[in-house]
Amino acid sequence: MATKKSKTKKKDRASKFLSIGKYFLVLLFFLAQGYLAYAIVDKYYPGVYETMNSKSPKDFGTYEVGELVVNPANTNGKRYLLVEISVELDDKEHISKLDNNKMKLKQEVIETLSKRTIPELVKVEDRDSLRYELIDVINSVIEVRSVRNLYFTKYVMQ
Repeated sequence: MATKKSKTKKKDRASKFLSIGKYFLVLLFFLAQGYLAYAIVDKYYPGVYETMNSKSPKDFGTYEVGELVVNPANTNGKRYLLVEISVELDDKEHISKLDNNKMKLKQEVIETLSKRTIPELVKVEDRDSLRYELIDVINSVIEVRSVRNLYFTKYVMQ
């Protein structure tokens, strides 16, 4: 009987030690993660700050793509989307690139919009993903990552 009590005491001590050890390892993990995050931010923050604040709003440019009429997918021409798009650019100098590629730009935007179905175009939640997709399309047409934001100044589904 004496041996059973001593074994249970040893198990209790071992289980307390293991649970304390687990908490210690979790705490150590979070401290290491915090230190690593601090080191990364400390190293790269000045460069990121300088990049973000290097241009003033007067350096930005805006471009009106204009009104586009698109037949959505699976409508057989019975429904259409009238959309007008304005683009905010990183640099005013990129407006000339958009002007030079205006027809290609409109074609790519129309193709991108016409691949979408009516439910995809009507949902407000999906509009952000559509905006990001159109930003990528415009950047690929002008071959410069310049588009800061894209605005739908008209968006009418008929």
